[in-house]
Amino acid sequence: MKQLGEEIFTWFKESRQNNPVYYDKDYPLWFGVKGTWHVFRNEDVRYVFNNHQIFSSEYMPKVQDNYLDKAMSSNDPPFHRKLRLLVSQAFTPKAMLDLKPWIESYVDELLDQVITDKGEMEFVRDIAVPVPMQVIARMLGVPNKDHAMFKDWSFKIVKQPTSEAEAKEFIEAQQGMGEYFREIIKERSEKPEGDIISQLLQVELDGQKLTMDELLGFCVVLLLAGNETTTNWLSSTILTLAENPDIQERIAKNPEDASLLLEEVLRLRSPAQYQTRKAKQDVVLGGKTIKKGDLVAAWQASANRDESVFPNADQVDLDRKNMDHVAFGHGIHFCLGAPLARVEAGVTIKKLLERIKNIRLVSEDIELNQSTVTYSIKELPIRYDRV
Repeated sequence: MKQLGEEIFTWFKESRQNNPVYYDKDYPLWFGVKGTWHVFRNEDVRYVFNNHQIFSSEYMPKVQDNYLDKAMSSNDPPFHRKLRLLVSQAFTPKAMLDLKPWIESYVDELLDQVITDKGEMEFVRDIAVPVPMQVIARMLGVPNKDHAMFKDWSFKIVKQPTSEAEAKEFIEAQQGMGEYFREIIKERSEKPEGDIISQLLQVELDGQKLTMDELLGFCVVLLLAGNETTTNWLSSTILTLAENPDIQERIAKNPEDASLLLEEVLRLRSPAQYQTRKAKQDVVLGGKTIKKGDLVAAWQASANRDESVFPNADQVDLDRKNMDHVAFGHGIHFCLGAPLARVEAGVTIKKLLERIKNIRLVSEDIELNQSTVTYSIKELPIRYDRV
């Protein structure tokens, strides 16, 4: 069976071998901005991630109501350090683990509804979307009635605009999200509750609190990173299980191996495909001179398939000795929400596999959403047997 996304995986491999760092004058990373350096090898991608003094995260064109450029992921030190230290006070690994009992309860309730004797479901719609959406919405204090609206906003933003129509959708989605969160932040400042916005309104560093724009940037990024990427990770995991019945049998006998599968899926089908940087100075990488001001796409999804680091990189291998992928990034911008994502994915897959087996695809004609930013499965109809 061909792997879904074979074209881009082939592009990664050929580029690593023949053109590991190259400039594409026509490649748009943003509407109205063309010309990008592509970086594919694991060593070079890590170099980009590790050297924020050379490769800046402050690459976005200044667009009104673009709250992403106020977020940690879009800023360099010292501003990045300030934001991360402030947010970390409310976003600790322990706090994420404390959510586990609630996540377990919600996943149980959801599975009660979607697992039937019919033995069919559309996994993206029925499980992969609602689990992370519910978790992030709970953290942010967003009521259930607004989840569909937030899902629509997040998809339009994470797509990253490359046309006039997409740029308009991008701005409108951020405006809508910004107005919505401004109201929530105002409400929580007057009447704090148990959500993370209430906590962030209280945290201080050297007498400084987060500004409104910094809070908005955090809320937008949390919704995107904690929603879209986890949805994609869960969907890719079920696709990988459907493609590999032997792995299903192994995990049925050894449930603890589900965690190995999840990490291998992160490597094999990285939810985030690349991260963008801007060169702060001239730099030689892979024998090519990147000029100051040039945009760079560091393809972490390619780095995770680099054969020099991961033997048989295109295959699922739960016994792989090296699981040191860069799916969550690397360096100072390593994903702050990685512990939460691992709890969500671990709970969901474990509980699902306790209740169903013999997962198979209804059709091999599976589509990816049209986005170079994420590896995102559009729909995933599956059949299964109840345990």
